[in-house]
Amino acid sequence: MSARLLIITTLLLLVACDSSQDEATQSQETETTETGLPGQGEDAGKLVIYRDDWGIPHIYTDTAEQGLYAMGRAQAEDRPEQLLINLKMAMGEYASIAGKEAVSHDLTQRMFDHYGASKEAFDSQDEETRRHMLAFAQGVIDHYDANPDDLPEWWGDRELDVYMFGAFSRYFMYNWSINEAYGDLKRSGIDPGFEPRRHASNQWAVGPSRSASGNPILFVDPHLGWWGVTRFWEVRLHAGDLVGSGVTLPGSPYIGLGHNENVAWAMTTGGPDTADVFELTLDPDNHFRYRYDGEWREMTSETMTLQVRGEEEHETTIYASHHGPIIAWQQDGDKPRAYAARIAYDDNVTPSDLHYHLNFGETYEGAVKGLASLSTFPQNVMVADTSGNIFYHRAGRVPVRPEGYDWSKPVDGSTSDTEWKGFHAASEQLQTLNPPQGYMQNCNIPPDAMMVNGIFKPEDYKPEIWSSAHYGPSRSGWINQRGARALELLSQNDSVTVDEVLSWALDLTPYGIERWITALEQAFTDVELDDKQAAALDQVREWNQELRRDSSAALKYAYFRFALAEKLTDEEHKALREEIDQWYLIVKNQTPEPVTLSDTEAKWIAKAFRQGLNNIQDHFDDLDAVYGDVFRVGRDDKSWPVGGGGGDKYGLTTLRTVTYRDHKEDHTRWGTHGQTSTQVIELSKPIKSWIYLPVGQSDRPESPHYDDQAEKLFSKRELKPSRWRPEELNGHIQSRTVYEFTMNQGTFK
Repeated sequence: MSARLLIITTLLLLVACDSSQDEATQSQETETTETGLPGQGEDAGKLVIYRDDWGIPHIYTDTAEQGLYAMGRAQAEDRPEQLLINLKMAMGEYASIAGKEAVSHDLTQRMFDHYGASKEAFDSQDEETRRHMLAFAQGVIDHYDANPDDLPEWWGDRELDVYMFGAFSRYFMYNWSINEAYGDLKRSGIDPGFEPRRHASNQWAVGPSRSASGNPILFVDPHLGWWGVTRFWEVRLHAGDLVGSGVTLPGSPYIGLGHNENVAWAMTTGGPDTADVFELTLDPDNHFRYRYDGEWREMTSETMTLQVRGEEEHETTIYASHHGPIIAWQQDGDKPRAYAARIAYDDNVTPSDLHYHLNFGETYEGAVKGLASLSTFPQNVMVADTSGNIFYHRAGRVPVRPEGYDWSKPVDGSTSDTEWKGFHAASEQLQTLNPPQGYMQNCNIPPDAMMVNGIFKPEDYKPEIWSSAHYGPSRSGWINQRGARALELLSQNDSVTVDEVLSWALDLTPYGIERWITALEQAFTDVELDDKQAAALDQVREWNQELRRDSSAALKYAYFRFALAEKLTDEEHKALREEIDQWYLIVKNQTPEPVTLSDTEAKWIAKAFRQGLNNIQDHFDDLDAVYGDVFRVGRDDKSWPVGGGGGDKYGLTTLRTVTYRDHKEDHTRWGTHGQTSTQVIELSKPIKSWIYLPVGQSDRPESPHYDDQAEKLFSKRELKPSRWRPEELNGHIQSRTVYEFTMNQGTFK
């Protein structure tokens, strides 16, 4: 691979940097050098990466460009293969690594041409943002140039360029809207043949009026996959005006979720409708022509070749209308149809706009400015600042749609009557500053459920601004188990301490579980039990109702809920859960009616409890097995017990959320999704923050940071201090690396 960044445009007069040995060098010491505080003393003015006890890079330098350069190098050092996989996925070339299973993924990404759009949009960005992207890209390139063994064989000799990183940002953003489009298809009865990636998260903010210290507190808790493209990476930055702590994805610059010196931000999935599907009437004699305003229009086409690992090359043709790419075809008798997806972000939106303003913002108003660009994918954006504000915005680029159509399903694409008429301004979207309740949460729930007796009402907003139909069973009137538990804790405490928020972040109590214990007691009224069954039921009755890793009662309850779901039909199980759970009543500050089971329901529950006990006995030969014997966090062949759960269907979802795969041969279930980079941030002066990852920072098996957080933090439910300030880092430095990097001055045309 060339050591120089590719010339990225003929109009670009700035040479980003020269990575020859006399201009970009590095030295490394395995022990701390006596330099005073990090970034000071003899290290003042240098570009230094200090690694702490957990292998987290703390970057100290004078400029944002130098900091982002170091960030690129550190990402590539920690995640050398995954970073390149992320870029391949964005460019629609993942099948060359993963095989034929990834062909449909690649075709979808090629339809929307993330790489081409990134290349086209680059010159429209302001000079500062371009310099940041160039510096970050050069850092990644320089790592592989200096460490060629880190390049996987499948990468070949292809040159890295800055557009690939823009493509990755666009790819990650597009996931939400692509899922919405495929959801429109599915709601019309058409199988899209596409499984959307799961997205979930927790967030809440406590304002000064409810905070014991008078400082806002923000909880940041994305729930994504622990492996692959959604696996977060930690960083601390002290680079000129770019200062802070948090996480991002390998292949992305800036802090994605976290805080700077004055502002903290969180995001959760859920938002307005940002994609539509248009049904096209095709010419029966030529299926590549479609009717529009009484005339036939020709589709455009592009034939491409996909490299598929273990297979011959896969050649395919992608077709598109003026609405967008064709994502499905249907032959309805003599009326052929095609379906085109239109994404609101097609016109060269810059994905990094919001994150630029968050990273450099001084108050929540930085977020407001970034959101005004309408470049944010559908998200609940929650912000707090050291000036004492908490702010919420339900963000997304929302088309102005003509009235009279059901936009949750494909609409008629044969007429200009259904054309979008621009985009709603950010000021028209749901937002609030310092709500009177003094707190807010959005754990992937509708806006009406964010607070007890909340301020948002669906009748005050257009449906597509309120929520996409993709984000739940309906646009309002419901809440999930995480959101209900968050409301229970937040609404009943008017003097919240940081220690309490740290505890809530790791809370193990499924909301409403006491009603299921009552149901169990009713089911066994006047029923004879053998000694073991009676002892087990007593244990569950006396249990503290926490899914702790060392709890035998927690495992008995989990196995009971699994058995109940297996025994009943989906309709029976759903009806029983709705009768007992009644989670939404907390939003209205109402108390559920007492649990009263029918004879049939009592028999279902009693039989499921007995079956659950039998299953534990069969799996472990011991009814005293504990929750952590089954539920694990691990990597490769090593695992550790873990508490907490996920799965509203089973009533096992806790704020400390973990989704487990189906059991292995030894009947253990290892976590695969859930808390991905949990952070608690107090907006004091200076800010205090705590964080952990579920596994570890490094992807190198020989590294002590390959799985150290799984064993020492995640399993034990302990967040570590971020040590983002030099005073906190001092005494915890395990290595020190010095780089030299200068961005040559120049101008852009």
